[in-house]
Formats: sequence, structure tokens, C-alpha cells
Amino acid sequence: MEQPLYVRAAYFLLFLGLMALLLYVGRPILIPALAALLFAFLVLPIIQKLERWKFPAWLAALLGVLTVIASVATLFSLLSWQIMSFTNDLPSIKETVNLKIKSLNRYVEAEAHISRRTQTQWIEEKTSEILDNASGSIFSVFGATGAALATVALIPIFMFFLLLYRPKFKQFLKLLDPDRHEHILEVVRKISKVSQHYIRGMFIVIGILSVLNAIGFLLLDLKYAFLLGMLAAVLNIIPYVGVLIGSLFPIIIALVTKDSLMYAVGALGVCVFVQFLENNFITPKIVGSSVNLNPLASIVTLLLGGMLWGLPGMVLAIPVGGMFKVICDNVKSLHSLGFLLGEEREYKPFKLPARFRRTKKAA
Repeated sequence: MEQPLYVRAAYFLLFLGLMALLLYVGRPILIPALAALLFAFLVLPIIQKLERWKFPAWLAALLGVLTVIASVATLFSLLSWQIMSFTNDLPSIKETVNLKIKSLNRYVEAEAHISRRTQTQWIEEKTSEILDNASGSIFSVFGATGAALATVALIPIFMFFLLLYRPKFKQFLKLLDPDRHEHILEVVRKISKVSQHYIRGMFIVIGILSVLNAIGFLLLDLKYAFLLGMLAAVLNIIPYVGVLIGSLFPIIIALVTKDSLMYAVGALGVCVFVQFLENNFITPKIVGSSVNLNPLASIVTLLLGGMLWGLPGMVLAIPVGGMFKVICDNVKSLHSLGFLLGEEREYKPFKLPARFRRTKKAA
């Protein structure tokens, strides 16, 4: 006898609640494990080629991990070099900001008839409140930083063992479901290809956006053009939100270092123009619809990732959502959900590929 709808809905909501709790509680392990899985998929073609060249499995896995570490270290070293240049100029920037504040004080005094003493008193009160709040949360900041470093340290370890024990995972899938293990392996291969395409494309997009942003800021004669360009490009990894945050930095620098407001407008124009190119030409051409999530599904996935795992969840949300979409497209009971998440215009009934149907029939 089929259970009533409200009973099935209650079970479904209970399942979702337990899954959310598991994802939240298990984030110290799940975040580095998922990041390691994505990087492992990225370097998998290199590992397979090394193994065909008779490299030992452990050495091929180690070289794959070192390749990822070197790539990420190069990116952050470039950012650090630019940040050091910015840090050296902080005294002059502080002096410029003080002059801007004094000019603003004179303007407010002339237009709003508020004395400079009143303005200064209000600023000191607000600054004191901010400092009090900051001092209360400083230990949590250090704790979060330590947790983040521990998470990053786990990624290469997980990645090495995921690559090293690939044959064991294949055997596990075969033992899990002997009748359909070929179909399961095919789904894993599709997930791997989606992840490779997305991550490799994002690295290329970051490089192109860094160059375009830097050229635009150099034409405006903005200081730290390369730093601002790279920062905006790296933040572009976070869909929707990262673009807005990355656009604020060049606008603030233009307001602080330039006398005319038009430079800030120009910086905003560069960000909008580069983002237009990225949305309409660069990303569709390089990344394409590799994750095949529609905009609504992408936004919901991004919000859920942020709610459960914070900033790392927002970074991992889209590729993980793309992996889930592949699973839905290849599991009959989830096929309708895959259609809801995807960009397809028309629903096509689920059909198991012929070679897997034959395998199942023979079994």
C-alpha cells in the first residue's frame, strides 16, 4: 500500500535535514576532500600518461600533486608580489586619505552646517564601536584562519591518496553493484570530464581577465593596476558575488589616489566592460556549459553552499552542482530533477545506453 503524500513529504524533509546536518558537521573533512577530488580530476590525464610511460603509481600521483601545488603557488606569489608593493605605499595612501577626509569635512561643514568638531566626534564614536566589535571577534578570526590553514594542508594529502588508490575505488564500485558497475564507472568518467573542463577553463579565464583588467586600469593610469586586475579575476571564481567585490577595489583606489571622480567611473566602466566580455564571449567559449546548470539552479546552489560551508562552499558550489547534475542525468529516479536543474528546453525520457542494457540483460 502506497503511503500518503504527507508521510512521503515528511520523510523527504527529514532526509534533507539529516543531509544538511551531515554536510555542516562534516565540513572540516568534506571541504578538503571535495577540493582534492576536483584537483585530482584536473590532473588525471597527466597521471594516466605518466603511468603509460611506466612511471610507478606513487610517483605519478606525487608529480600530479606537485603540479597543482606549483600552479597555485605561482598564482599566489604573483599576488603577494603585488601586495608587497601596495604595502610599501600605505603611508602615502594614508596621507592621501586624510587629505580627502579633510576636504570632505570642509564640504559637509559648508553645505550641511555641521561643525568639524561634531564630525570628528561622530567618526571617533563609530571607530570606537568598530574596534570594540573587532576586539570581541579577534580570537574567532584567528581560529578561522587556523582552521583554513589546516583545511588547505589536507587537500594535497587527500589528492595524493585519491590518485594512488584509483584501482581500489574501481574495484569497490564493481563489488558494490556487479550488474551495473560499468554504468557507474561511465558516470564517474563523465563527472571527471565535467570537472576537468570546468576547472581548466576557469584557470584560463582567470588569466585572460587578469590581462584585460590590468590593461584597462593601466589606461586609466591607476596605481596597482596588475594587483587590481588579478584580484578581480581571482574573485571571479565566486559566481555573482565575487564580481561585485572585485569591482569595489579598483573604484576605491581610484577615489583615494585620483583627484577626479571620473577615474572611479572609468574603473567601474572597465569592470563592467570586462564582465560583459567574460559573460558573453570568454566563458561561453572556453568553459561553455560544462556544468549545464541553469541560472536559477546556480544561484540556489551558490546560496546553499554559502549557508553550509561559507566562502569555500561558494567556491565549490558550481562544480559540485555540475557533478550532481551528471548523476541526475544518468540515474532514472533522478532524471526529472536533472531536467529541472539543467538548461534543457524539453524533457527527454531516460534511456539507459544500449551497451549497459545488454550487460544487465546478460547478467
